[in-house]
Amino acid sequence: MYRMTLRYLSPQVVSRRAFHSSRWSAIQTGEPIPNTVLQEKSPANTVNAHDFFQPYQKAVLIGVPGAFTPGCSRTHVPGYVTDFDQLHAKGVDMVACVSVNDAFVMDAWSQQIDKHGKLRFLADPRAELVRAMDLAFDASGVLGGLRSKRFAMVLEHGVVKRLEVEPDNTGLSCSLAKNLVEIL
Repeated sequence: MYRMTLRYLSPQVVSRRAFHSSRWSAIQTGEPIPNTVLQEKSPANTVNAHDFFQPYQKAVLIGVPGAFTPGCSRTHVPGYVTDFDQLHAKGVDMVACVSVNDAFVMDAWSQQIDKHGKLRFLADPRAELVRAMDLAFDASGVLGGLRSKRFAMVLEHGVVKRLEVEPDNTGLSCSLAKNLVEIL
């Protein structure tokens, strides 16, 4: 029982808000995206999240619970592939998708879902970015561990300008591409 309690309270599961009585609060408008390491295409190709987004006048980062999951593969990410030109017309220079998966899974998923390479697919294998932004949730019962909440974020030079987080962590409403096109 003692070991189970320690495992349950590991820093991978407990977020910073667990020790506060105030309401949950993710990264806020005006804050820079954290300096965390992500992977693109392979574990050897690492990128610093802040450095990656900083050069773009306007970028969109979408977070998904998992590659190859039904909502992510059928609706959420395909919407951004389909609406990429509309987002670009609204000034978006780049759209990236991040998930708590390994780089090989994200690369395979990108080849299946985005055959023309419009989006960038970033792996957050240890959930470092989503935990740092307080956008992680425990999906142990379905996806085996800590995962990204479903969200859409608009960044300007790496600074958050807008954040849409699904209220139930995984639904498909406010984070959809069509909604972001309307907002921008």
